[in-house]
Amino acid sequence: MRTPKKRKEKLSIYLAKPGIECDASKAVNLENSKPPIEMEVQGLEATLYVKKEPPKPPPPWTKLFTDHQDLPEDIFGGRKSVGAALAVRLDENLFVLTFGTGFHLLKNEAIERDFGLRVTLNSVDPDKLRSLDKASYDHNPLNSRTQSSIDLGVFDLDVDSEMDMLYAVTGASTVPIFGSHVTGRDALTLVLEVNLNGLKEILSECLLRYKSSLPKDFEWVENIQRVKDKELHEVLDLELDDILGKGEFKNMWLGEPEIIDWESQVGYSFDLYQKTPRHVVLKIDDLVKYFGEKGIPLTSESLKDQSIHINDSEYNSIKKWSAYRCLYAEVSTENEQYILRNGQWYIVNTDFVASVDKYLEGFDVYDFKFPTYSHDREEDYNAFVASSFENIELMDKNFVKIGGPHDKLEFCDLIKDSSEFIHVKYYRSSATLSHLFSQGFVASEAFIGDADFRRRLNDKLPKSSKLSCTDSRPDPSKYKIVYAVATNRDIPKELPFFSKVTLKNALKTLKTLNFSVSISAIEVDPVLEIKKKGKPAKEKKLA
Repeated sequence: MRTPKKRKEKLSIYLAKPGIECDASKAVNLENSKPPIEMEVQGLEATLYVKKEPPKPPPPWTKLFTDHQDLPEDIFGGRKSVGAALAVRLDENLFVLTFGTGFHLLKNEAIERDFGLRVTLNSVDPDKLRSLDKASYDHNPLNSRTQSSIDLGVFDLDVDSEMDMLYAVTGASTVPIFGSHVTGRDALTLVLEVNLNGLKEILSECLLRYKSSLPKDFEWVENIQRVKDKELHEVLDLELDDILGKGEFKNMWLGEPEIIDWESQVGYSFDLYQKTPRHVVLKIDDLVKYFGEKGIPLTSESLKDQSIHINDSEYNSIKKWSAYRCLYAEVSTENEQYILRNGQWYIVNTDFVASVDKYLEGFDVYDFKFPTYSHDREEDYNAFVASSFENIELMDKNFVKIGGPHDKLEFCDLIKDSSEFIHVKYYRSSATLSHLFSQGFVASEAFIGDADFRRRLNDKLPKSSKLSCTDSRPDPSKYKIVYAVATNRDIPKELPFFSKVTLKNALKTLKTLNFSVSISAIEVDPVLEIKKKGKPAKEKKLA
């Protein structure tokens, strides 16, 4: 006789923030649940909360509870959307395990962010990963997922340890009690043959792993760490209020805090009235305008109260976040750098900051003083510089087809002495600078490595700079890449932090290719600087 196969259960384990371990109602939405039921679980205090749903045959996972003890016959109902949350107290900690759609019962503000991620990083084989979710900090604030059908190392899954924040991982477990694979985000997700009496051992192991230092393979994840001090959170929110009150939005933007399904939505809205505007993408200017029209003060608290809805084709809300959670912002103090992302404040590791600043000391000093920037448009300034010096040629707006993701690019703005490729950008924000640094790297790499690109480029180069043979690889040591930033700031010292990181990576790669690299500040006319603060950026260099 065949032995019945034991059912595996999916456990989604959340950890509540400190201070609410004795009151599960602070972590579970009681309004949407049926009356709670105390569960008799070995070694634990456990309470079951079930979502209110019309009755139908219950889904299979409910047997985990009904096989354990007698429960009211209709407790689970039976719709596919049925869900439950099990609140479990262990020592001074409160865990919430969700089943089905039970995650809707969670109060997100009560949950420890990245709990599952940290447990997973301390429980996974770094060379046997299957999936990785990350968020970038460069000029394109991307959320992305890399998946593999075979086990791979963390860096084989295309992660940049300096520009990416890791926020979800799936891989092979090194902890037998966790099963074969673990997945970690805010929740730790396990698939196990388990009954409720086995929970205590699992949760105890979760706590141990959560409190442990990260292994060497994942130490870089702590280059950026969450701020856990509640008082510091409040201080940073007040600092943010001050910046918002001044209308200084250059180091912040609005974006989705997680991966979304673009096929199932038509846009975003800040409320659900019939005539409310729907926005194809999220922009902070649209939110500021909405607050202004409604007479709402722009503060951290009002951002927390304001919802941003994803709309389906019928303009119903299929998902929502608080505007605070959608805001990315950089806030600097005299000694520290802080970042707001996904509703959480982070502090950048001082060693990481120091290493980036130290590396940027490697820039060559550029021995040329640019004329003062006093033009409305970059192209006008570039034309003025080229007309003012016999040894400088204009390349601005001369786009060269490159193929691939960039389609075409502007090789540089100016060429000095036939061998110095100058990239000019008026400083507006970290986004425009990161774009500039990336453009310089992409153009220079194509110049060295792509003969077809050199042939197309040669048709556009001024006579004094044309290549005698486009098939031969140029000697990079004979060329200099110059980043010229129009600003009255001290650069690179006073650049936004993640622009520094992008610049560092560009410098590192260009020097590896054997180019000389310089950065130079172009003095800006003070009258123009005040005038430009109110203007939107129109330039778009890299197509």
